[in-house]
Amino acid sequence: MNKNRFKLLSIILSYVFFIFVIIISINAVVPETNLQVLEPKEILVKKVDNNFLRDKNSVYEILEKDNQEPEKILESEERKSDKKIIKNEIKKDNFRIQFASFREKQKSLEISTQLKEKMSKMSIGINLIVKEVKIKENQTFYRVISESKYPLVKANTECAKFKKNKIQCIIIKS
Repeated sequence: MNKNRFKLLSIILSYVFFIFVIIISINAVVPETNLQVLEPKEILVKKVDNNFLRDKNSVYEILEKDNQEPEKILESEERKSDKKIIKNEIKKDNFRIQFASFREKQKSLEISTQLKEKMSKMSIGINLIVKEVKIKENQTFYRVISESKYPLVKANTECAKFKKNKIQCIIIKS
């Protein structure tokens, strides 16, 4: 008899607790009618126009090229003809090894002499020159490059040797 009363009492209490939780939830979800709403008087976010210049390799140019399908077809045809030309040029001595590039000529000359000393200690016989290169309007760079020209395969192997000796380099077309 006590067990039945206890079961009945626990069931009733659980239902009462459940109804109490539902009433609290409804009050939490449904807003009051006289609730005050805060609105900003000033604009918090301002729109700023993009003032970046468009270059040949800018993101905007690349995205615009992707949207223009007829140009893609023309580009693919041009690439095919360029590949034929490049295959012929790879066999020729048209590539140099570039070690550094600076805006100041003096800095390029200093690096050139340091590299010559380092290469002579490693018994690498390569002559370096500093070449002035004008990029765009007023930008002038002084590149430290190899004096002799190489075919692409030979230039890659030479550059790999320098990289093993911790001398950074890249291959450029001259």
